Amino acid sequence: MKVNIIVALYYPHYFEKVKKEIFAIFNKSNFQVLFVDNHGKMFNEHVPENGVQWLRGSNIAGEFSAWDEGYELLARSGTMEKNDIVLFMNDTFCHHRFFTFYDRILYRRAIARCNSDCMYGELNSTGTVFSINELPLTAWISSYVFLSRMGNIDKLLPLNSVSAISEADLAVIESGLAQHKVEIPIFSENLNQHLSHWLFPVSGNGWYRAGKTSSAILLFKLKAIVNEKLLTYTALKTNIVVKDIYQGKPSRIYNSLRNKLFILFKRHK
Repeated sequence: MKVNIIVALYYPHYFEKVKKEIFAIFNKSNFQVLFVDNHGKMFNEHVPENGVQWLRGSNIAGEFSAWDEGYELLARSGTMEKNDIVLFMNDTFCHHRFFTFYDRILYRRAIARCNSDCMYGELNSTGTVFSINELPLTAWISSYVFLSRMGNIDKLLPLNSVSAISEADLAVIESGLAQHKVEIPIFSENLNQHLSHWLFPVSGNGWYRAGKTSSAILLFKLKAIVNEKLLTYTALKTNIVVKDIYQGKPSRIYNSLRNKLFILFKRHK
């Protein structure tokens, strides 16, 4: 079994740490890495090396198009098998939160435990039951990192699910944004309210770029949010069990503390 890692890159100054952490996590594994350059200026800066490939990303749907494009390249090359692990990351995984030896252990554990009927990631929730297309959910996988077997990934494609949204629904979404609210027709009201409060926070507890960006970037970000939620929805609809990398009380406490401490650190930096 091989671990195939597809990384969406945006920030050139993030790259060295990202690469270092990936090699630290998987140095004892059979793995290959594909870096998808959504920034557009890193592609030609790095010389070829064993087990590492590069692809220039289109960035039409952020990390989701990068992952689709990267997966297509690896699948077409014939270097993956159905039982292989495919791990998707963006370059924030070790930057927008504290990342320690314990995270490395949990990532390796998820790889070892990921069987043919499950998908692993960091689970987030609103604290209440919500629904997508009338399917009840209690949590979703945060899309900065997730993994599953190749056979399962094939059931989830395209990861850029927003590409299939109708023109009518897209018009509703854009109209909602103009009124500073999230209105996704297939999402339940409480999920739309949660996302509205996150994308347009009134107390500062939300998207860090809220109020500092254009309507076009807001729409781009919202489409990424929709893709993130539909990832979990599609997994459950295809009978893939969604599991938390940070499962178990000690790991959940650790994950909560590292995120809270990182927020405090950034506020006082």
